[in-house]
Amino acid sequence: MEELQKNENRLFWGNLCYFIILTLFVILRIFSTLGWLNFAGDYTDALFTFFTQILILFAVPLFFYTVIYKQKPKQIFKAFGYKKISPKIALCSIGMGFVAFFIIIFVSTFFSIFIQMLGYEPYVVYGESTKTSFWTFLLSMLTVAVMPAMFEEFSHRGMLLSGFSKISSMKAVVLSGLLFGLMHLNINQFFYAFVVGMLLATVALITRSIWPSVIIHFINNGLNTYIDYASTNGLFGGNFSEIISLSNVNILLRFFIYIFVVCLVVYACIWLLIKMFTITKKEQFYKFTKEFAGIKDPNQMMDIDNVKELLTIYLSEGKSIDYDLKQLNDKKSIENTEKINESSVQTVDKQEQLVASQVPQVVMRKSVDDSNTLQEPKIDAKARKLTLTQLMETILPKSEYDKYKPTFKENFFLYCSIFLGSVITIMTFIWGLF
Repeated sequence: MEELQKNENRLFWGNLCYFIILTLFVILRIFSTLGWLNFAGDYTDALFTFFTQILILFAVPLFFYTVIYKQKPKQIFKAFGYKKISPKIALCSIGMGFVAFFIIIFVSTFFSIFIQMLGYEPYVVYGESTKTSFWTFLLSMLTVAVMPAMFEEFSHRGMLLSGFSKISSMKAVVLSGLLFGLMHLNINQFFYAFVVGMLLATVALITRSIWPSVIIHFINNGLNTYIDYASTNGLFGGNFSEIISLSNVNILLRFFIYIFVVCLVVYACIWLLIKMFTITKKEQFYKFTKEFAGIKDPNQMMDIDNVKELLTIYLSEGKSIDYDLKQLNDKKSIENTEKINESSVQTVDKQEQLVASQVPQVVMRKSVDDSNTLQEPKIDAKARKLTLTQLMETILPKSEYDKYKPTFKENFFLYCSIFLGSVITIMTFIWGLF
């Protein structure tokens, strides 16, 4: 396991680094508001994005962790969750990107109505829509879709979740989403960024990789960018806002249509999360059987008792997010070394017997029809029924850190980040009241 994940101060350093990032973000936003970046002319927004994304959200934490942990960038990327994913997970991530797009629409619409009922008036820029060139569209895709997907995920689902691995998964998901929402420093964006931030953190924890959240982030932002480009150029999808408004539909029918679509989106979100979970766990178990139990082809027939034994070991030892195969093997080796009577072990075969004793003996055999299929154990129908709590504990399993209480020192800069982000966000709300 990476030194960064094993470090006892990883929560403190992660919170400190994020507070530095957020402070720099606020300072740059003030510079932009004062017009100090207007020297770039039409490229002011692109320059602001360059500073925030590349320098603040990426370069600062990378330099910070390189100095603190004295590790190469490659090791930091690995610790932050940049691990290869399968095509199935990538496909699910693309689907989740479309789901996240609709979730943002529903959440932002609901909370926009709520804060407007409190007297908030959103800032709207009026003007004639002009055609956008294709090169401007590509620049927008780079600054709005590609860069945020890469660098915002690096800071939030990479650095933050790496530090939050010292607390429970549920707390990590909520805190990651909260900080992601506050980082936008805008009351209009806070609510949906908070919800989607929790979704992205959940996906990252389930798949144990940051790449799915990068894909989801890119798909969502890319769809928004394309729709804006299509609406000004009369392309396919440009009338998307008119379609979802259902302005020509009876208000009662419109209500039921919205309810149906919301339920459909929620169902799709849950289904994709469970699908990602099952795919990831299956891949992890196959890797476990290959490396820990010496099974080269998981599709071959295996003895059911040994399969159950492997599953018991895997679920009891390998279900946590910080699961380390080498650490497990070392642990099993130490336990078995203590049990083995040295007098009964031959000097020549001692090494081989020790290795063989640390894993269950798996019997490989072929079925009657000579096919290489995996015989699955029968599961009782009652065992299939799971409560919502059990489902959440299965997807985000409990670990030794669930009852861990961080010290005030560890959480001090976390409190500072929440306070700073909350003050700026509330100020944008108050500003909209007048």
